[in-house]
Amino acid sequence: MILWSQADGSVLATPQPAHAVLAGQLMRALAEPPAPLEPVVNAAAQHDCAWMEWERDPEFDAATGLPRHFNALSGGEHVPMWEQGVRDALANWGLWAGLLILRHGSHIYRLGILGNRMAPSAESLAAMEGYMAREKDWSAELMGKLGATEAQVTANQRKLAMVDSIALGLCWGQERFDCNGTTLIRRSARVATLDPWPLAMPRLTLETETVHLPGRFANAEAMRAGLAAAPRERLVFELEAA
Repeated sequence: MILWSQADGSVLATPQPAHAVLAGQLMRALAEPPAPLEPVVNAAAQHDCAWMEWERDPEFDAATGLPRHFNALSGGEHVPMWEQGVRDALANWGLWAGLLILRHGSHIYRLGILGNRMAPSAESLAAMEGYMAREKDWSAELMGKLGATEAQVTANQRKLAMVDSIALGLCWGQERFDCNGTTLIRRSARVATLDPWPLAMPRLTLETETVHLPGRFANAEAMRAGLAAAPRERLVFELEAA
């Protein structure tokens, strides 16, 4: 889950697939839209399908008293989950979704190797490097089936990295966040701008759903009971051009 601490001590816990819904909305709104449009918009909206099983029963983090945060997982935990997500995407949504989610995995692991998104260890590093090595041949196979060029895939993958980061920065409560081609700058809790502005319109409303947790839990049993009882709330953001 993506955890955003609130001023009153409560926490907004947004499942990864719910944050991906925002990425799909952003992809459709880009001033330079992807091609092909609908398959890439769908890939953005579904790019965190690997997390669906995890989010059904999140693990407890005793250090925080909350569900484990998305970047607390090691590469050794994340890689098998992500590769299964690629297979699920290929089976359910097709080649573009599978290919872009596959390529997005390597983007995630490059960030992980830099140490700011993934729990560091030698085993974690080996798992991420192994994924990136396997991804090259798998990507080539899928690109051949699609008849897509490297330039076309790279352009769409970069767009996915940008909209994913914007959605992440919003749900994570970041005041200022590097979003792979633009910078998210928060104006208030639910309002932000992007610099440079990458959207086709001067204002965009984004909406998904989050879980409003009361705060820390004493143990895993209490957390699971708290998650079951916690209200689901609309999570709405406004993006405005500067």
